[in-house]
Amino acid sequence: MKEFLGYIFKILIIAFVVMYVFDKVYSYTFQNGTPRNKIHKILQLKNQHYDYAFLGSSRTENHIDCELVEKLTGKSCINLAISGGTIGDMLILMTIAESKGITFNEVILQVDYSYNSSGISNNFRASLVPYINHKVVKQQLVKNGESVFYNYIPFYRYLKYDKVVGFREFFSVLFNKKPKTDLNVGFAPKTGQGLAVSGKLPDKFKAENDELTALFRLMEKRNTKVVCFTAPYCKNIENRAFMRTLKSRVPDLNDYISIFDNNPEFFFNCGHLNIEGARAFTKIITEDLIQPTKTNL
Repeated sequence: MKEFLGYIFKILIIAFVVMYVFDKVYSYTFQNGTPRNKIHKILQLKNQHYDYAFLGSSRTENHIDCELVEKLTGKSCINLAISGGTIGDMLILMTIAESKGITFNEVILQVDYSYNSSGISNNFRASLVPYINHKVVKQQLVKNGESVFYNYIPFYRYLKYDKVVGFREFFSVLFNKKPKTDLNVGFAPKTGQGLAVSGKLPDKFKAENDELTALFRLMEKRNTKVVCFTAPYCKNIENRAFMRTLKSRVPDLNDYISIFDNNPEFFFNCGHLNIEGARAFTKIITEDLIQPTKTNL
């Protein structure tokens, strides 16, 4: 029995050492490799200034071509929207940016059904865990209900969030595999045409989105102007009347929900524009919200 317990103990020690080594290798690779997502991109920047930053979900990531904004305005632009992203995700991203000395003249934020969301998205949470040793990242994870128990169990965080920061992503970072999205501008265009509808817009809105309020306050503290907008939907989407309620919750909201009702060729699906629609929308939103200097293209 004593020999058996000793054998088990040795196995546990070996397993712990292996997990510890893997944890260190994974963490070093993620923290020092070429960025493959916008969280890592922001963490690697320091004291950077952008004239304009776009925030939101895929309905901004797929819609705003910052290279075109820069051509139209002569100003710097970055699209920091994240597919599936919530307002809570954007609040954390801007909090990290503040800690890195990254500043913006103006933040342009997509607000629509996301007004009803609370907390942070699962993929965003998973993308944060390799950087748990960063003070602000750790604070934000704890604030959003994430246990830091994995600080005491090596490699546990990578096992828990394997789908996002597991073996496949580790090797993509290790071998400098470029992400599909150019993180210097952050635009991820869609190709193809369609009007497929998935779901509908909300019937009701909660009284207040605390994360949106916190984001406004953070940007005010940084002397950064915040402008809100709703991106286009195709005319087949249900509950378009939600805009009346949303406008009462978000003052000065710029409503573009119906701007392409007569341009079905601009849609990839009902909630997302294709690359042609994105560039048309980028020109419109640039003219309306950024007031560019006139440029011949």
